[in-house]
Formats: sequence, C-alpha cells, structure tokens
Amino acid sequence: MPSSRRSLISLNDFNTNEIRQLFSETQKLKSNFSTHHLSSGTYHSGYKGTSALLFFEPSTRTRFSFEAASSRSGYHPLILDGGLGTSLEKGESVEDTIFNIEALRPLFFVIRCHDLVDLQAIKESVQVPVINAGWGRKGHPTQALLDGLTIYEKFNRLDGLNVLFVGDIKHSRVVSSHLELARIMNYNIGFCAPADFLREDANTVAKTFTDLEAALQWADVLIALRVQKERHDSDNLFLIEDYKEKFGLNTKSLKALKSDGLIMHPGPINYGIELDLEVLKDPRSRILKQVENGVFLREALIRRIMEGDK
Repeated sequence: MPSSRRSLISLNDFNTNEIRQLFSETQKLKSNFSTHHLSSGTYHSGYKGTSALLFFEPSTRTRFSFEAASSRSGYHPLILDGGLGTSLEKGESVEDTIFNIEALRPLFFVIRCHDLVDLQAIKESVQVPVINAGWGRKGHPTQALLDGLTIYEKFNRLDGLNVLFVGDIKHSRVVSSHLELARIMNYNIGFCAPADFLREDANTVAKTFTDLEAALQWADVLIALRVQKERHDSDNLFLIEDYKEKFGLNTKSLKALKSDGLIMHPGPINYGIELDLEVLKDPRSRILKQVENGVFLREALIRRIMEGDK
C-alpha cells in the first residue's frame, strides 16, 4: 500500500501556488542557514530516522545535495551509489533491491534509475514517499525546480519568460521536467540544437531554432545541456565533432544573449564542446548558484513531504 504522504515522480501533480510556496520555503532555509550555521554552527534538526538514497545511475550534484538535504532535515541517509559492492552484481534486480531496502524501514526513498525501471509502479508498491532524482529520459523534477528557483531569484517571476535549451535535448530528462514546470508556471520553452539532438515532438512543445544567434536574442534564460555521448549511436558522433562550431557557447557567441539574461547548465559540463570554461566567469552565469540552490530546494522539498505545513 503506497504512503499517505506525497511522493514526487513528476511535476504534473503540482500547482502554481505549491511551487511558489516551495520557493518561499527554500529562500527561508537559505536565509536561516546563513544566519545560524555560518555564525554558530547550530543549523540542524536532530535525528528523525533514516532515508534511502538509491543512485543506480551516476551522479555528483544531485546525490551530494540530496545527502546534505536529508541530513540537514534530520534524516540520516543510507546511500547506494551504483551497483558496485551490492547484490546487483549478483543479478538482483533494481526492484528487489528497493523492496529489500524498504524492509530496513527508511522514512522515504530518493531514487535515480534508468528508463526500464517503472518508478511510478515502485511508488505504488512501497509504503513511504518516493522522490525522483532522475528517471532515465522521463524526468528530473528537482533539477527543474532548482532551475526555476534560480530564475525566480533573478526576475522575481517565471511567467512570460523565454527559457532556451541548447544541446542534447533528445536525451535530456531535465527538459522533460521543464516542459511540465513551464505549463504550471507559464514560461516559454525554446530549443536550439542539431536536428538529431531534438525530440520528435520538438515543434509542438517548444519554439525551435536552427540559428544560435537568433535563439540567444530570443532568450531571457539560456540553459546549456551536456552532449550525452553515451546515449548516442556511434554513427551520430560526427555531430559532436562539429557541434562546437555551430552551437558552442563562448564569449563570442554569448554576445547575442541579453545583458540581463541568465546562463545556466545542470552539469556535468563538457568544456570545449557545449560550453567553454571562460563562460563561468560571465557575470550572467548562475551555474554554481544552481548547485547551491539544489541543496536548499531539496531540503525544503523533504521537509514539506515529511512534515507538511509544520
């Protein structure tokens, strides 16, 4: 029997007010952390139980931010980082691993997995909340939320803004969740990428561009995406070789972006392909701010799921 507490598998079950409230709670946590932790080291919530962070796919930013967020919320994280050293090496399925870890009585799950795992079915089968930390190509809701918060902090709104994705859109779970969030928060999505890097439904879900300069002139926010070499057929690798020339982001190409625009990237970054290292120094860059916001957003989400309005 599924938990009576709310899970987060996709953003489609959330509304505008709930997301605004989550942003507000996140900003309060940021303020409290700066006030209390940095001055006295007393930022903590005591021990409330354990959480299970199951990362069946590699992760740095998402995994570490959820680990920190769980600890700060008072839930000691039990961490599975890939299959090395676990019964997955002996042939145990992802599903069996999850059900066995549930028997250890964690209070919630945070799961990153590939497309073949039915995360929705897992949510219906376990008795505690499940948070999607990246589900194949299907979605990465907390990344979209922390991106949304980062944009909101700059513009004090999302409504009506133009958010442009440049890169490997076809394989991006971040894009999948932004399409959900954009419908809720009423911002516009644009795509700019080689034809083979676009989703099949690109022209129906977003404004598409073939020219990078025109796309950047349209955008209020640029979100670059990693070229996911591991998800491409070897026959398509020639696209990566000339990708930088046509779609690479650098000091020269970014002159087309508005002076008050934002530059973002969910990471990890292929420097020299989708983005040059020098871009991090651009005053419009919020790439490391996204990482910072990820911890607080995920902490606010955990607290909301586990504690409700308290």
